[in-house]
Amino acid sequence: MDAQIILRPVEAEDEKDINILRRQPSVMHYTLGLPSERRASNQSFINGLTENNHVIVAENDGRVVGIGSLEVLGGKLHYYGLTAMAVHDEFQNQGIGSRLLDCLIDIADNYLGLFRLELDVVEENTRAVQLYKSREFETEGTLRKAHFARGAFHNVLVMGRLNTALLPKD
Repeated sequence: MDAQIILRPVEAEDEKDINILRRQPSVMHYTLGLPSERRASNQSFINGLTENNHVIVAENDGRVVGIGSLEVLGGKLHYYGLTAMAVHDEFQNQGIGSRLLDCLIDIADNYLGLFRLELDVVEENTRAVQLYKSREFETEGTLRKAHFARGAFHNVLVMGRLNTALLPKD
């Protein structure tokens, strides 16, 4: 892995790099990114973040090459977080996704006290599925043909992770 990777909170100025990242072929295939996505939509996303959104970027030489998010749900679901990640095609298989996920889990477990994390992942994205399983996410269900990319429908796995350390001790 490149030693120059820095993890930090997202900033307004990151919208251009995030737009480029989200239009990478593999990112579009495995996420909701579109080739027609405009920078303004990324700026709106950043501007709309609240105290319940924890977005971390991976920066290499001043350029955002990865992004991970943790959204804490409110009300009766205050213990629950939704996660998502994407890594620029040129920087995949370098441990950036692992570092982003570990950072999000650290925030969830050690700063927010979240009991449950959940994510969706395209079933054929086997590298991502393996990464999530290595961090104690378990497949909880399959959304059949729920994702459309490259002219075809794909299954989506719903994966969850419980922070059992937060359970009361008997």
